[in-house]
Amino acid sequence: MVPTLILIAALSLVSPAPDPGAADADVPPPPPVHSSDTTPRWLSPSYAAVDGAMVHFTGDRPVIVERTVVDPALADAPVGPGAHGAIVRRLQDRLREFEVYRGASDGIYGRETAASVVAFHKLIGAKRTNRWTLDDWAVEPTIDNQAILARHPSQADRVEVDITRQLLFVIRDNSVAAIVPVSTGNGEVYWSQNSGNVRATTPRGNFRLFRHIPGWRVNYLGGLYKPWYFTPY
Repeated sequence: MVPTLILIAALSLVSPAPDPGAADADVPPPPPVHSSDTTPRWLSPSYAAVDGAMVHFTGDRPVIVERTVVDPALADAPVGPGAHGAIVRRLQDRLREFEVYRGASDGIYGRETAASVVAFHKLIGAKRTNRWTLDDWAVEPTIDNQAILARHPSQADRVEVDITRQLLFVIRDNSVAAIVPVSTGNGEVYWSQNSGNVRATTPRGNFRLFRHIPGWRVNYLGGLYKPWYFTPY
């Protein structure tokens, strides 16, 4: 039989009492908690090694482990799709500072949050993944978009696509209002019923949007939702 190792961490959870006066009368005040220099080592969004103990965090409330206070809402932890809670709400607020997230701070790491993390990685030139790392927390929201804004200063409201970084910039009143991840033509050859074998390329230059469909546009290549057209094809 393979022996099983069970690791038990003693946790002290502090919860507010309905009546603070009654709590003071019945329970002696807790000893002061001295902060520790030990930084929690996050192994996942909900597991961390703290003061030599493995701790599973199942909620958003602060937890005291030995001498260390860990608040999931404040700790810099790696996080990815499927996570939820205070750490994800903090991430969503952080992504909003970079103009790559426009959804609600609902604490749910869904498709919109994952796409925004991809946009963030494209923006800073990092590996394009939908997982948020510890290093990502250290990036300050001071991205320089002057090169984008300087291209057409006379057009205060426009859309710019940066093909190198695969990002779309929505510019309003000569200010970046939103950043969206895009996927442009990859140069591969595909078959078109209109033109036969053609190469998937995205044209360079300045264009005007001339057509918009408010719902789904479906053809033999697939579906587009609410597309805007800048070329006939």
